[in-house]
Amino acid sequence: MSLDLDRGHLSALWQRQWPMGPSLAHELRAAYSDRWVRFHSLPGSKRYPQTENEYTVVLDRNNTVLEELFAGTDVYVVTTAWSSEPNGPKHPTRRREVHSDGSFWMTIANEVDPDPEFHTYTHLSTDRRPWQRGSVDGILREVAHDVLSGVIIADVGRCLA
Repeated sequence: MSLDLDRGHLSALWQRQWPMGPSLAHELRAAYSDRWVRFHSLPGSKRYPQTENEYTVVLDRNNTVLEELFAGTDVYVVTTAWSSEPNGPKHPTRRREVHSDGSFWMTIANEVDPDPEFHTYTHLSTDRRPWQRGSVDGILREVAHDVLSGVIIADVGRCLA
């Protein structure tokens, strides 16, 4: 269940809470290194689950952490897609399947390279929902399988702080 998304309001909240960086997961690590952490969900820091039992472990451990952070709150779930066009595919098929409630939020241009042929665009989709254990399992499975990356799950209450 997704609640209505106000893109402008979300952008203002993001800027107020995270002013040192755009809403790109890979840039938050550097901008907020004092708050960034990586959890290894499988024994021996194994990166990718290969069996259903390993997926069960990954999902359970991720949901345990997320439940501690977000129980009783609403969250924003942000997924990412990339293209070489500013109006490129904002909802690739697999992301659309696992984040069907996601609405287009914004496109961020990376035009550092002087050659326009090498410009890239990051398209962000988001939804706001009440946190429920298991509610992002489809997304977490795709992250664990390295199909999706750049996913952000943010507490609406902390964005309002």
